[in-house]
Amino acid sequence: MKLFRSLRLRMALSHGLVLGLILLILGGVGYFLLAESLNREATREVQAAARSEIDRVSESGKALPPADNDVPSSSAIRLAVVLPGGRVVGEVSEVPSWLRPQGVPVATIQAHGEDVRIVTLVIRSGGRWVGTIVAGKSLEPEHALLTRVRLLLVGGGLVAVVASIAAGWWLSGRASRPVRRAYEAQAAFASDASHELRTPLAFVRSGVEVLSQYEPQLGTEVLREVGYLTSITERLLDLARTQDGGQALPVRRVALEPLCREAAERGRRALGIRLDLRIPAELEGMADPVAFEAALDAMLENVARHGGGEATIDGVTDDGHVVVSVVDRGPGLSPALRERAFERFVRADPARSRASGGAGLGLPLARSLIEAQRGRVWLDETPGGGVTARIEIRAPAAAPVQANAGTASSGTPST
Repeated sequence: MKLFRSLRLRMALSHGLVLGLILLILGGVGYFLLAESLNREATREVQAAARSEIDRVSESGKALPPADNDVPSSSAIRLAVVLPGGRVVGEVSEVPSWLRPQGVPVATIQAHGEDVRIVTLVIRSGGRWVGTIVAGKSLEPEHALLTRVRLLLVGGGLVAVVASIAAGWWLSGRASRPVRRAYEAQAAFASDASHELRTPLAFVRSGVEVLSQYEPQLGTEVLREVGYLTSITERLLDLARTQDGGQALPVRRVALEPLCREAAERGRRALGIRLDLRIPAELEGMADPVAFEAALDAMLENVARHGGGEATIDGVTDDGHVVVSVVDRGPGLSPALRERAFERFVRADPARSRASGGAGLGLPLARSLIEAQRGRVWLDETPGGGVTARIEIRAPAAAPVQANAGTASSGTPST
């Protein structure tokens, strides 16, 4: 299903992203510390070589050419002794042109495209300036090491992130398998239940048709309700088939006042609630009439259970949309409970809901039915107390309706 594939992909990518951020932070800090350590170590090596040469010159009492050093670890460090006048002691041809005193004790210069660390120390003997020791070392070995470390961090990090995404995909698949099975079982149950309801509804319909021959008015009313239940069954079956997020219900241009009037009359008869219908007769919207009426039924049932048994139904157009509101004057809901009211099995008063048969499924069903029509449902606080449930659907594009919420229709009056 699309829903679970998308969930697995998001979980796998987040798994890789978290690991990538950890590697980036730890790798960046480690790389910086390594670079600083190599830089300080190079400076210490050059300074140690320069001080060793100073000791040798101080012992002899005069400036001497640097001694040859056969130690491999020291062979990369070049030394030069420079007299106060600037003349190099020893063979000038053996001293590279870049090995000259700098203005600061420790400096880094460019020579033949390489970074070179230069240390300049003054030689004094008997309180007088004998000369200057210049020591230099190429930093290319350190740079080469840092380059290898960078490649290791980038390459190893990419491999680790890819492996993490793959592991996250596998683990999320295993973790979501029970949820997916339950989800599919729920959809299968809704589909099977919708199928199974068709037969008893057809039987009831046939029986009522016989009844209508003797009680025409009652038979007509019952047949209308059976037809409505049959249509709802069809809509529930469509929703069950598209639980992965597809838009299930085709919409068309419908007049909303008759739908609201039918729902209000049904709520008055079945639930005993008092309703003031203020839907303009010309108000139209893009909806599936049966699903829209079923969603309104669920909201009116909520009025009967939690809204004080009395409400006003009105409708307006707003910026290309139609908003139908069910305004009650009940005790109201806290902001936190209004946010959770559309979650399944959430009940405002669990004790009372259980006693009256409520299961906390009415508003979630209403939301599913309206969202399947590309609309939305939400709850607001009624000024002065109570809850206002709003249904928003698209207005017909060809003929926008100018609705007036204050105009009462000739539908169901307050009872």
